[in-house]
Amino acid sequence: MFAFRRWFALVLSLGALSAAAQPAANDSLLAIIRENRQDAAEAKALNALAASLSRTDMAKGIGYLHQNLALCARIKDTSYLTRTYNQLVTYQLHSGRRDSAQYYLSLLKGLAEGTNSVDARTDYHMAAGLFYKIEGNYKAAMPFLLASLEDARGLVRTDPSISTKTYLAGQYLNIGNTYTVMADYRKALAFHLQSLQRFEEVGNKQGIAYCYQGIGGDFLSLGQFDQARAYTQKAIALKTGIKDQRGMGTALKQQGSIFRGEKQWDSTLAYYFGALKVFQGMNLKVEEADMEFDIGNVYGDMADLRNARLYLNNSMTVAREMGDSSRHKSAEAALLSLQGRIDRQRSDEVKLMSSLRASAESGDRQMQLANYQYLADHYEGVKQFDKALYYARKYYEMNDSLQGREVQLQMKRLEAQYNVEKKEREIRLLKEDQQLTKLILQRGKAFQYGAVIVVGLLVLIGFLIINRNRAVHNARRLVEMEKMRNTIARDLHDDIGSTLTSINVLSKVALEPQEEGFLRSSLQKIKDRSSAIMEKMDDIVWAINPINDSMEELLSRMKEFAAELLEPTNIEYRFEEKGDLAAMKLDVRRRRELYLLFKEAVNNAAKYSQCRELTIRLEQRQDSLRMEISDDGTGFDVQQVRGGNGLTNMRERAASLSGKLLIDPVVGRGTTIVLEAVLP
Repeated sequence: MFAFRRWFALVLSLGALSAAAQPAANDSLLAIIRENRQDAAEAKALNALAASLSRTDMAKGIGYLHQNLALCARIKDTSYLTRTYNQLVTYQLHSGRRDSAQYYLSLLKGLAEGTNSVDARTDYHMAAGLFYKIEGNYKAAMPFLLASLEDARGLVRTDPSISTKTYLAGQYLNIGNTYTVMADYRKALAFHLQSLQRFEEVGNKQGIAYCYQGIGGDFLSLGQFDQARAYTQKAIALKTGIKDQRGMGTALKQQGSIFRGEKQWDSTLAYYFGALKVFQGMNLKVEEADMEFDIGNVYGDMADLRNARLYLNNSMTVAREMGDSSRHKSAEAALLSLQGRIDRQRSDEVKLMSSLRASAESGDRQMQLANYQYLADHYEGVKQFDKALYYARKYYEMNDSLQGREVQLQMKRLEAQYNVEKKEREIRLLKEDQQLTKLILQRGKAFQYGAVIVVGLLVLIGFLIINRNRAVHNARRLVEMEKMRNTIARDLHDDIGSTLTSINVLSKVALEPQEEGFLRSSLQKIKDRSSAIMEKMDDIVWAINPINDSMEELLSRMKEFAAELLEPTNIEYRFEEKGDLAAMKLDVRRRRELYLLFKEAVNNAAKYSQCRELTIRLEQRQDSLRMEISDDGTGFDVQQVRGGNGLTNMRERAASLSGKLLIDPVVGRGTTIVLEAVLP
């Protein structure tokens, strides 16, 4: 029954069975329900029937779920009750009834905490993740989605059936879609490809279609429209074949967004209106609000202000009916920006700042980027060029971190206007000071002369203090930047430079006439070393990115690296965390050294220890961080190691962290590596 439970959960998250197979399946389920057995078999049939209706008739599906609530209460079946709560959370959200969805989520949470049931906990993780994701609070959704992924991995280890593998593929897909909205496209693509591989293994066409759409969305976000169109068309072809009505709506929206990126407005609106018709027909309020918002912005791009206001107001109305403050504020911000084209003096700064805070708190970095642009436009219109320059810089800094650096003419123009205004203020102040000085001199009193001297001395002292502090601050900044440049240069020269040199040599050898086996070996080495360069470059870029300064981001990357390295080798692993790790702050150098030491230790365990289990423990103490990595492998004799396994590198990194490193191998029993690092 547990295997069916996971299959059911996937059906709910992806959209149930294909429409081509629904009539016969639904008739069989209805036959069971009409028998009125009043048992678990009837509850199971009600759940499955509601799931199959999730993409065609959501209102009827909700009716079957309410019928099942009464049945589960009569027969006292907790398992199917948690399943029903899980479905109702998602159904109510898509229907625009947020309060009802939150109510059922609270009931599910109570069952999960009160009964200590694995089924209830698993259902709660999945329902909470989808609740916060659909609501637009992606930061809150991600821990639950990752927990749901771990639940699925554990299930596959105990029951490697097609249904459980399909459920696991669905969790990878949900996380990939969330990373796309959070603008972490590298992680999004990695999870989408993981999901696609698993759906292809089990032959699930609907899952494959959603993966194609997710990958197309990743390329769309990066502005690679040809690749995005190719994957989106594959998704549309599959969804047409299985008659997935709701899925067609999301695919049409994405196809329209591709044309929007290419500024083909007529084609954009054609696909957008097709998607809106699907969402309105199925009463999907969340999707309807988002679609009205996008159509309004397209009309704004076309300078059709009347239609732009019409559809943005429609989006606000739907969001208000749902009680969705985040979408309501986003539509308000877009309307304010639109109104600024007509009369920027009437823009509402308070609402723009509120929208910016809401997008930052929810983790919607794409909307946060748009809000920076709205604020820059607003302040430029009211001639507050210092603030306009500040938010323009914020926009381009975030845009550079997501898609690459661009030099924009608008920033130069704003900066020039700001500097001119600043000079004019300084001239006015200088003239006022001169007039005041003349007035004081005219009075000709000794006391006033003394006051002028005192004031002059105070100004001079203040000026000297400010200049000194500025010089000290600039010197510190230069030292920090020089250290950063030296570190990056050393890494590029030592690691990547040497690898590129070897690739160059191998390429020259491969160009010479060689035996086929030797040529294949050379090409394989080039491939392996190119992959190594990509991995090292990724580590360098990640390490210096200020977005990753939190311990939470470091832990997430550690877990991602461990999963990518250990899962293919069938090594069981687990993370244990103790203390308030999320509150810790590490500078760029310490974060990089800690991550590379961890990476070296895990990599050595995977390659050389022949272990079956690996345990990673992180503990935050009063003034230090303790990291322990232990395996049950073959161990080794430290005296016989001559610079191998990266032990020297790990000791050097521990010293750089002002910490102590203990390497305790026991031949035949495994190896334990303990780092005690003093916190700054």
